[in-house]
Amino acid sequence: MCAEEFKAIVDSSYDKGTPLWIYTKDYIYGMVPADNDRWTEVSYSFDDPEEPLVKTERGADLSFQFMFEELSKGVSFYVEDLKVPLIKEFAGSFEGKSGSDKINAMIAELINNISKYTDNTDFLIKSKDGLETLKGKV
Repeated sequence: MCAEEFKAIVDSSYDKGTPLWIYTKDYIYGMVPADNDRWTEVSYSFDDPEEPLVKTERGADLSFQFMFEELSKGVSFYVEDLKVPLIKEFAGSFEGKSGSDKINAMIAELINNISKYTDNTDFLIKSKDGLETLKGKV
């Protein structure tokens, strides 16, 4: 059931904007636009057979904090050459922007300029074309 629910989330993830999808050998992470300045954080853990899918909808400001933490601490564990200081520097340019604007700017930056932050770009889904890759992992 969790796998089917996850696949449904993936299929609809571009319906309200551009999501962030990242995958590692242990899990898939997503930040998906919801409604009214809200975002849904999604994780699917390959190591948890009982509760592999976790999803939480939050306001955009808090969602940005969770997404940034995932990038700077979670993903950097798997992508050893990820230039976290450069990501932090880019995020520092968001002063005065709304949470959704911050999330959208970070997602656009990663999708369009990921090679600026790492030589290993395989962990990032850059477009709808990559969604089948995610669904194939569950």
